Amino acid sequence: GVVRSIGVSDYSISDLQATLDVANEPIDVHQVLWNPKKHDEAMLDFCQKNGIQLQAWSALGGAPGGAVSKPVLSEPVVKSAAAAHNVSTAQVVLKWSLQRGVALVVGTANPEHGRSDLDLFRFNLTSDE
Repeated sequence: GVVRSIGVSDYSISDLQATLDVANEPIDVHQVLWNPKKHDEAMLDFCQKNGIQLQAWSALGGAPGGAVSKPVLSEPVVKSAAAAHNVSTAQVVLKWSLQRGVALVVGTANPEHGRSDLDLFRFNLTSDE
């Protein structure tokens, strides 16, 4: 097969640069742990400067293996923003990533949560939120 684009996960900035230095095709997507409590601004900046789409895993603050997302979703600023926009805390956290140009990977077995996760385009967060 022929490689047309590259997707990576959990690379460091130096790993990304090393790959860019030798790859014949661009890195299109870099998937990382990303949520309001755990994110790397330098990584976002590097990806934006190099045309790499940053994609969030654990966008709601959970982690592989079943860790709960309540710490992020129960943050006072998140609750306040949710109340101000009449949306769920999950919607606020997902919108926070989208407004920063970070793509999302979300999943749920609950159809209502899935519909809610997609309803992110009727509000915008302020810079304070």
